[in-house]
Amino acid sequence: MRRIKALLPHPDGSGRTLVRTAAETLLAAGLAPVIVVLGHARREIAPELRGLTVRAVPNPAHERGMLSSLQVGIRALAPERHIFWTVVAPLDQPFLSAGLIRRLIATATGPRQPPAAVVPATPAMERTGTWGLPVVLRRRLFPEVLELSGTRAAEAEGRDRGAGRVLARHRPDVLVVPASERELLDLDDWASYERARHAPGAVAGG
Repeated sequence: MRRIKALLPHPDGSGRTLVRTAAETLLAAGLAPVIVVLGHARREIAPELRGLTVRAVPNPAHERGMLSSLQVGIRALAPERHIFWTVVAPLDQPFLSAGLIRRLIATATGPRQPPAAVVPATPAMERTGTWGLPVVLRRRLFPEVLELSGTRAAEAEGRDRGAGRVLARHRPDVLVVPASERELLDLDDWASYERARHAPGAVAGG
């Protein structure tokens, strides 16, 4: 991304960084506690969270890939026995809304038999049987996530899907919530960031 992704300005030109925007969105959805896992450049990123009711947790093994960060977050939540669900969200979905997160949670905690997980999907994803992030994970899946192993090399080759491997095992018990392409847009590279800056509804910043 040429720069530290977490510190990139939001594509809407507001001046907020991606990491602060992500944390604010989770807080606006009513989540607590909000755990922010910091790996690469955590000393530079941490100041962006000042004034927010979040808990920053370091991941000293961040070189191993995203799975290691997910596991750090799960371990931070596991001792809190009153928590039965967790929302796993990346920081590179700039147009993720608190409304979508609340819809995912409402589906997970609705009156029907609780699912193993709830995921969002665009119409195109639903046609191909895939889904996106964020994902709402039921507590009973925490041990399975912690048992996974993976490396950054496997992740780069598309072989390490992190929690996706756990969800695949429980696919019949995973519920899908419709979402828009914009809500699930993620910034994988500099080209996608530039497209987001010039997308309808975004105001390019300097």
